Amino acid sequence: MPRFYVDADYCAGSTLSLPEDAAHHAGRALRMREGDGAILFDGRGHEANVVLHFSSNGVTADIVSVSSSSSESPIDTTLIQALVSQEKLDWVLQKAVELGVKHIVVAPASRSVTKLDNKRLEKRLIQWQKIILSACEQCGRSYLPTIHYHSTLAEAFKTVKSETKLIMAPAARLGLPQTLSSNIAFAVGPEGGFSEEELTLAQENGFQCTQLGPRVLRTETAALAMLSTLQALKGDFVSS
Repeated sequence: MPRFYVDADYCAGSTLSLPEDAAHHAGRALRMREGDGAILFDGRGHEANVVLHFSSNGVTADIVSVSSSSSESPIDTTLIQALVSQEKLDWVLQKAVELGVKHIVVAPASRSVTKLDNKRLEKRLIQWQKIILSACEQCGRSYLPTIHYHSTLAEAFKTVKSETKLIMAPAARLGLPQTLSSNIAFAVGPEGGFSEEELTLAQENGFQCTQLGPRVLRTETAALAMLSTLQALKGDFVSS
C-alpha cells in the first residue's frame, strides 16, 4: 500500500489534507483514484490507515485507524560519513535508511574531494532530507532518521555519545569487537580514506579502528556493509 509522510497528529475518524508534494505523488505519479487506501506516517513512529478523496482543491485522507510502527531496528546506529561525491552520498543515505540507520552525521575529511560552501550546503541538506523521507516511504519506516552536518570531523567525533564507537580503517589489525552494545556509532572515510591524523583524532575521542575482512571496501560499500553486519549481529537481521 502506498505510504506518505504527513507531519500531523493522527486521530481515528478525523480527516486531514495531504501536503502538496504528497498529493501530487498520489494523484499524478501513482495515479491513485477516489477511495483508494494508503498509509500515512508522521516521522515519529505513528501510522494511519486512510482512505483518499480527490477534488479540485487537493487530496484529503479519512483516517480509519492509527497504530505504532514496528519496523525499527532494536539497535541505535549512528553513521558518521565523510563528505564524498553527491552521487555516492545520495546512494549511501538512501540505502542506510533502508538498513535501519537512526542517525547520520556528515563531515568533510582532509581527503574529501567534494567541498560545500554555505549556499551549496543549504541545498544539499534539503536534498538529503528528501532522500531520507523517500527512503522511509519506500521501506516501511515511520521514524525519520536524523541527519546533521558538521564543518569538521573533530566536531563530529566529539558530538557522538554512543557506547560503542568504531572507525573503519582497512589497515586496522582488529575486526569488530566481540562485545557490542546496542548503541553504536561508526565512521566511514572519503574516497581516499581517513588520514593518519584523523584516525588518531578519532581514537582520542574513544573510537576503535576496525575493518571488515581482508578486502578494501569503497566508501559507498563500507557504510552499508557495516550496517548489514551490525543488523545481523545485534539487530533485526538475526533469525528468531
